[in-house]
Amino acid sequence: MSENPKLRSDLVIVPVELEGQKLLMFQDPNQWCEEIIFMPIELAPFLQFFDGAHSVREIQEQLMRLTGQLILSEDIERLIQQMDSRYLLDSENFRAYVNQIKSGWEEAEIRPEILAGRSYPLDPIQCKKFMDDFYLEDGPGIAQENSSAQLKGIVAPHIELRGNGGVYAYAYKKLFEESQAELFLIFGTAHFGTEDILVFSEKHFQTPLGIAETDREFIQGVRRRLKKKGKIRDFSHRREHSIELQALFLTHLFKEKRNFKIVPILVGSFQELIEKGISPMEDPLIMDYVNAIKEEIKESGKKTAVIASADLAHLGPRYGDKETYAPIREEEIKEDDRKMLQWLEKADSEGFIQEIAKIKDRRKICGLGPIYLTFKISEPSKAEILKWSVWYDQSSRSAVSFCAIAVY
Repeated sequence: MSENPKLRSDLVIVPVELEGQKLLMFQDPNQWCEEIIFMPIELAPFLQFFDGAHSVREIQEQLMRLTGQLILSEDIERLIQQMDSRYLLDSENFRAYVNQIKSGWEEAEIRPEILAGRSYPLDPIQCKKFMDDFYLEDGPGIAQENSSAQLKGIVAPHIELRGNGGVYAYAYKKLFEESQAELFLIFGTAHFGTEDILVFSEKHFQTPLGIAETDREFIQGVRRRLKKKGKIRDFSHRREHSIELQALFLTHLFKEKRNFKIVPILVGSFQELIEKGISPMEDPLIMDYVNAIKEEIKESGKKTAVIASADLAHLGPRYGDKETYAPIREEEIKEDDRKMLQWLEKADSEGFIQEIAKIKDRRKICGLGPIYLTFKISEPSKAEILKWSVWYDQSSRSAVSFCAIAVY
């Protein structure tokens, strides 16, 4: 245990209220700590001195000056130990853990399902029923075999499945019925940062319903076409859920119906481009990737569909806003989304980007990059909004909007 405790700088700490109790919510964007941790808000004064510059004795003295109370050094040490055991501190223990995880990832051929047992059942039979129900309850109905091949892609959410899976089902029913694709390019939001603006992974994706195999030959073909060939680094895929959820839906629908493969691609932030008000296609690196992917699709001759794993607006204190959001504001949220989504209905991805750039992405559209690239790669003539919804976090009075879109 470090004598001078230092809180990790990448943690997000948000004050929340649960069941009448005021708490601090610790979120780990990089998910080294695999759970969301809550602590009494009374601990807030401690944390300002967890900066690596104060010893336990000095923290004790500072708290005495600040609160007028003597906090026993044993209590401070106990708190430090508890936080370090949960990897909340920048310590030797934390760094050793990170190195161990990275080493294991590099050796693995298959990416394990990290959300199984939490967002969806690990047991295959239970998982299948769980997925089936999304099409039945508030969903679009069971997907039927069809010979149509007009669909070029979909936009599907990556929001928590429980309570929201029906919206995914609207997109995947269309994909099953109106596409004969054998290769699915999945552009996923990288919530926790990426090694590059686009990050491919050659690892297969494990799901409770089977393995979604990755088309390594296709990925290697794209790499050969790139003008700038960097080192293969895909560690950002380890904890990112946005592609995992799409792999689960694909496996559920297609595993026994069609031989298919995926190309998992995480998309980094477009924020700098948005703030400058310029098209992502003016960025040489993004243009290089788009051209390389399109060329490889053409050269491979494979029937291909593109999937954007994307949520829409992130609003409220949980996401850095001062304003709060509750169901009473749903029509306002929907109208703001409509102004943005109307460009996609016209297949105008540049209009979509510029609509967001007008307000400097104030509404925090986390699926911006995947949606844009899905439209650039698939070159559609139109799109159809199939279903729209909002998830509310009552504890922080925040909201996330999301939708299902068919891309033609």
